[in-house]
Formats: sequence, C-alpha cells, structure tokens
Amino acid sequence: MIEIIKNRKLIKIISSSFLLILGLFISSHKGYGDDIDSRALISTFINMIENGVYAPSRYYGHPFAELVLGFMGYFFGSFVSSFFSYIFFILSLILIYFSFSKKKINISLFALFLLLCISNPVLFLDNTNPSDAPLALFLFSAGIFLLNKKINILSAVFFGLCIASRANYALFVYFTLFFYLFKNDLNNYNFLNKERLFYILIFSTLIGGLFYFPIFIQSFLSLDFIRNAGGPELTLATLLPRFVYKIYLSIGFFSAPLFFLLLCFVKKNLLFKTLNDKTNQFFLGLIILNLLLFFLIPTKTSIISLSIVLIYLLFIKIVKNKNFIYLVIFFNLLFYIFSYQIFEIKYNSKKPCDPIQAIGANYKPKFLEGYFITRSKKLSEKIVCDSKFFGDRKDKYQNGKKLK
Repeated sequence: MIEIIKNRKLIKIISSSFLLILGLFISSHKGYGDDIDSRALISTFINMIENGVYAPSRYYGHPFAELVLGFMGYFFGSFVSSFFSYIFFILSLILIYFSFSKKKINISLFALFLLLCISNPVLFLDNTNPSDAPLALFLFSAGIFLLNKKINILSAVFFGLCIASRANYALFVYFTLFFYLFKNDLNNYNFLNKERLFYILIFSTLIGGLFYFPIFIQSFLSLDFIRNAGGPELTLATLLPRFVYKIYLSIGFFSAPLFFLLLCFVKKNLLFKTLNDKTNQFFLGLIILNLLLFFLIPTKTSIISLSIVLIYLLFIKIVKNKNFIYLVIFFNLLFYIFSYQIFEIKYNSKKPCDPIQAIGANYKPKFLEGYFITRSKKLSEKIVCDSKFFGDRKDKYQNGKKLK
C-alpha cells in the first residue's frame, strides 16, 4: 500500500515537472506568437494607457483580453504572456475534466485526456499564443466548474469576464445556462433552482456588457459595432471548403481518418447510450454550436478549440480500448514533425506580411514537414510583420521584451 502511494506521488511529481518544463520551453519559443490577435491586444492596451484612447483591437473589441494580455506584454514581455496563456490552457483542460467527473477520479483517463490535447499541435499551438483564445477558454471552463460546485456569484463573474474576452463565447455561456435550466440534474443530483440560474445569466450579461460599454458609447449608443469579424464571403462555395479543411487540420491529418472510421463503426446501442447521457448531450450541444459558428467564420482554427477539447473528452468516455487512444496520441505527435498534402492550396499572396486567403487548390499529393516545423518558420516572419505596428518599439516586439 505504501509503495502504491509512493508511486502515485512520484508520478505526480514527474507529470508536474514535465508540464512545467513544457510550458517554459514553449513560452521561450513563442515570443509574442503568430496570431494577429496578440499584436492587436497589446496595441489597444498601449493606446489606452499612453494616449487615453480606446481603439478596439478588432471590430467590437475583446476588452478584458486587451487588459490582461496587453498588461502582461507591456510590463513583462512575451515570455510571461506566453507562459500565462499556457497555464490558462492547461487549467482549462483540468477544470473541464473535473467539472464532469464522478467522485472517484480515474487518473489514468485524465492523463490520457491531457496527452490527447497537448499532443494535438494545432490545438496546443493555438492556445499557447498570448491571445484571447486560451484566456476565454479558461474563463469559460472556470465558470462551468464553479457552476457545478454551486458557487453562483463567482461563476457569474467568470462567465461575464469570458464574454468580455471573446464575444462569441456569449453563445456558449447562454447555451450552458439554458441547458442547465432545463436539465438541472446534469450530474445526477439536484442542481440549481431556476431563480439562481436566472440571476447568474443576468449578472454574467451585465459584467460582460460593462466591458463593451466604451465601444457602445463610441457607436453613439447603437449596436452598429456588432458585425461580422472579417473573413470570407458568406456563400456556401466560399465557406464550405475552408470549414472542411480546417476541421480536418484541427483534428489532425493523421488522426482525422481514425475518428472518421470510429464514427462509421460505432455500435448503435453505444451511440444511443451516449446520446441519452445528459452530460454528453451538453457536450454535443456545445460542439454543434461551436461548429455552426465556425462555419460562418472559418478563419482561425482557435475558434473551434472548445469543440476539439470536448470531442476528446467524449472520445475518452466512449472508447474503451485504450490502444485506440494511444494510436491517436501517436498520430498527433507524428503530425508535429511529419505531414502530407493531397491538394496544393493557392493563396492570393505569398508575401509574409500580406493577408492570406485561399483562392483555389490543385490535386498534388506529396509529403511535407510537420505542423510544428512549418508553423515555427512562419512564426518569426509573423512577428517581424507585426512589429512594424509598434514604431520605435519594433525591436522590443521582435525580441519579446516588455513594451513599456
């Protein structure tokens, strides 16, 4: 018995050390990240603190993320910003898993869930950028965790801050609260009464809306600031190819076929059992809502981070054969260093600083370098391009230094 306890403690120490070292490495590698959001968030914060002017980072703004990530970049530099984004991502995974676990936690399944998420290069690299994506995911996960623990006021605060970090998360917050309203025994116990859920919904809306009040005033008390956040034209011919390709990319070029085979051969009784579980219904509802949103805005893969995480959580719950899970983890890791293409995608411009938009594709199968390698090459180019927006702070941005 003592040996088992010692082994568990050793595993925890090794796991924690691995996660810490991984976080330190990726934070040193990332700089200010390859997401345009990182640059935009920091620019908005600098404009607020130095000029007293609020100019939203993108369209309607992401005010809480602008404050948090902008503050970190301005006063501490890219390493701290990237490390906190990494921490936000890891905490999101922990909170989501423990929010819906039974009293007795299966540590081996939890470890597999973490490995699945970390091993996916698209999911991992998207959510270790110093951007609003990992922050919003963390705040949403924390809100659900606190909701399940019946800590009502704090859950409303986190949901409100989540909406203030990334407005599209309002859909997920409202879906969550309405789902719990009608399925209040989600975890097989008497949950929250309708009155409390209604108060949480109101407080979340008020807290989130408070952060958007400045842009509301700038819009002369109209809702004109709420609009499509960029991207391709809203036509099926334009949206569908991007949607399918980026879903395929996000699941993984090697793992996606495995998931497709699993769906084809899943037993009907297992499928019905899965759909009858209210927790699974909640996950599926969020996934469908997230994918519908992504279909309309198939721009950045970070938009569907929540869906990928929940798909992995369902995958862990449904698949009983762990060898299949190990195989997905292996293929995910393989995608870091090795890849392939079936179609060669044509873009409107090959210049690194120009906006990139796919305009066509030719059938041209070949092997490629892995996702981590190709993204790392683009990372330095992106940082150089973004640094031009910082004037005499250009070198500081390129070198990941604090911008104060």
